[in-house]
Amino acid sequence: MAASPSLLSDPAQKPQRVTALATLPLFWPLNGKRAVVAGGSDAAAWKAELLAACGAEVHVYAPRTSLSDLFLDLLARGPAHEHGLLVHYDQAWHEGVFRDAAIAIADCDDKADAEAFFRAGRSAGVPVNVIDKPAFCAFQFGSIVNRSPVVVAISTDGAAPILAQAIRRRIEALLPPALKRWATVAQAIRDRVNARLKPGAARRAFWERFVDRVFLDTPEEGVETRLMAEVDRLVTRPSAIGRVTIVGAGPGDAELLTLKAIRALQAADVILFDEWIPDDVLELARREARRVPVAPSAKGRNRDIAALVGEGKRVVRLRSGNPMALAGAVEEIAALECLGIPVEIVPGVEAAPCRSDVIQVAFRRREVSQPGLRAAH
Repeated sequence: MAASPSLLSDPAQKPQRVTALATLPLFWPLNGKRAVVAGGSDAAAWKAELLAACGAEVHVYAPRTSLSDLFLDLLARGPAHEHGLLVHYDQAWHEGVFRDAAIAIADCDDKADAEAFFRAGRSAGVPVNVIDKPAFCAFQFGSIVNRSPVVVAISTDGAAPILAQAIRRRIEALLPPALKRWATVAQAIRDRVNARLKPGAARRAFWERFVDRVFLDTPEEGVETRLMAEVDRLVTRPSAIGRVTIVGAGPGDAELLTLKAIRALQAADVILFDEWIPDDVLELARREARRVPVAPSAKGRNRDIAALVGEGKRVVRLRSGNPMALAGAVEEIAALECLGIPVEIVPGVEAAPCRSDVIQVAFRRREVSQPGLRAAH
């Protein structure tokens, strides 16, 4: 069945919009690259350890007498990365240290030294960060959650480092320790999976089931073999049928979406949404999903949805409120089922209005039963 161009080729399709960013998050491979660290403080030691953990060759410039105990311990222990290297020079930095460097970091006591380091590094074309001196930083460090090869970085653009640390602690608690091992498995099989499964529903279905395992258990011995056997089954028995999920957006607050609603948005190929759905709800969808605003009574929409499902697409119909409380949604579900399309329903949170006069009545009743209670005005 051919899809109607009136809906699926509608120029009113809503592209994903990126809201303003304070900084651009980047992930920068440093394996085998030359890095410069100037200064012997604890803060400089932490940065040197971080760079060496990425496999960088870290060249440290500081008189030995200025090295902190932490720095001396780091030099004695060596880097965590097998390719990392720590080389200490018993002297202060000079302009020649920036030659062939990929990155340079310094801990400077005064503004003049910080400015000199920054200007010398930038003249050599090297990105520079002077610790705790934002005016002399071409880039910033964020708080890091390390499940390498999975790495999560959090930045507050220097405005509230303690907030970034609090966010990091919460993410640490959410991510299972086995994530590191699962990421290594994914890294090992990715090329083989992508060679066997073409881009589309089958490949996405495999990786979504893979992710479900990540948060349920730890990878057992022989897991790679079993995963590739699953890939073979998808190749020999491909499924062209997609699916439709009707998702309730509740009162329109992104924070009130259910976890199941967010998962549906992040798995969708196409999202047909009520025109009054706010942008912050749509931003929770995966970036590649097509977003199409639709009127409540768009003609031919069910035929278009049927065509998409026949192509193996995952379609989300995003509606305001709770779909099962809306007559139009019930009719839409019945029409899709008449076309032989199974529909999953994800209810939305219902927010009942609460009038101030009702609150006052309730408060007065409590005052009668609890004479010591007084409402604050």
